[in-house]
Amino acid sequence: MTLHVLATGPLVTVQDRGRTGYAHLGVPRAGALDAEAAALGNRLVGNGHDDAVLEVLLGGLTVRAG
Repeated sequence: MTLHVLATGPLVTVQDRGRTGYAHLGVPRAGALDAEAAALGNRLVGNGHDDAVLEVLLGGLTVRAG
């Protein structure tokens, strides 16, 4: 299945699991703000554990599945 993004709000980003373990090299952790929710969302739709997610802050996301 494909997800088509039709419109975004002010803060819609693509997030992965981040870069843990590299702070000593100056690389920030980054990743989804709520890692547990991102992992649960991926499990619920049958995605892989490392698949990226859309993180939506302040709403405004319009998508179409197709």
